[in-house]
Amino acid sequence: MTTSRKLVLLAGSLVLGAALVLTGVPAGAAGGQTTIVNFDYEPNAQSVAVGTTITWTNSADRPHTVTDRGGTFDTNPVGPHQSASVTFTVPGTYHYFCRINPSRMNGVITVTGDSTGAAVNRVEAIDPALPGERLRFNPDTLTVKAGSTVLVANVGGKPHTLAADDGSFDSGVVAPGAEGGRFAGTNASVVLTKPGIYRFHCDVHPQAMTGVITVTGPTQPGPAPPSDAARQTSVSVVDFAFQPGQASVAPGGKVTWRNGGDAPHTATFDDVALDTGTVLPGSSASLPAPQKPGSYSYRCAIHPGRMRGVLVVLGQNVADPTQPVAARAQTAAAVTGRRGPGGALSGLVLGTAVVAAFLAGFGIAMFLRPRRRRGG
Repeated sequence: MTTSRKLVLLAGSLVLGAALVLTGVPAGAAGGQTTIVNFDYEPNAQSVAVGTTITWTNSADRPHTVTDRGGTFDTNPVGPHQSASVTFTVPGTYHYFCRINPSRMNGVITVTGDSTGAAVNRVEAIDPALPGERLRFNPDTLTVKAGSTVLVANVGGKPHTLAADDGSFDSGVVAPGAEGGRFAGTNASVVLTKPGIYRFHCDVHPQAMTGVITVTGPTQPGPAPPSDAARQTSVSVVDFAFQPGQASVAPGGKVTWRNGGDAPHTATFDDVALDTGTVLPGSSASLPAPQKPGSYSYRCAIHPGRMRGVLVVLGQNVADPTQPVAARAQTAAAVTGRRGPGGALSGLVLGTAVVAAFLAGFGIAMFLRPRRRRGG
């Protein structure tokens, strides 16, 4: 029996970034089998049950990948005569492709299972970036249990959302893949805690993209809120500045840049892969904020020396550094202690705290407060 080195991935995991294990697996092990050829997958359409492992064996003479267009798994390059395996744990449809040959190599897998018993269900946001497709959700009708999660995967070329008509849930903006969906898009999750029938839509395409989710079973506790910050914020773009220069938002929230100037501009982040592209005068563009709390600098790629801004993603129970100092004076004043010898902060302690604050991206503002006069 021959043994091939395989990449084993768990598709549809709640953990962002699928679990990845390198292991030796006997060639021809139980599960679905697909062959990679130049330049196709054989077969390129399959239907399997939840829990099935599909193995792709590369019989071509060059490397290829098996990459989810919704961003939940990526085998990385599979060399000639090597194999990669993906285990599908979440029911739904998976459009996948080779990111080395994205236009020529595409496939689709339908994972069947009982949606009402699943902890997670996948819904794809689809648009004409996929040949022969239209604006739609797949599936657009779904029954799930209370407390379960719906994972929204953007496999198209336009931004999408999945939002309840009554405001009960909202995924926020789910960004498409680069180059109009030529490459992998992103995904977001919503947790459905209360039973009922919920009509939903895409905020970007509210007429064309609609659906219904039925939630069954008793009410379940929801997840702890990731932040008390606003889920949406906007930044005005003028010639040549971002106003405000520092804005705050909750993790994964929607940030919109509105160009009120006479010149085109961008909002291009320095350390994460977020870019509005060119925003023409009178137009606007939106991006999802990073999920990880912290401060993120960005620039206008057209006028990088003149236009800089900072987006602060606020975690839970974290003071908002974009607010005026006076708004936090009471919190600072609540810290009491003796004045006089040994009663005040030493210069060393204050200096250390200031340096730490700057490294954390919050600046010195949070340490400033009025100093009480000593009694006469």
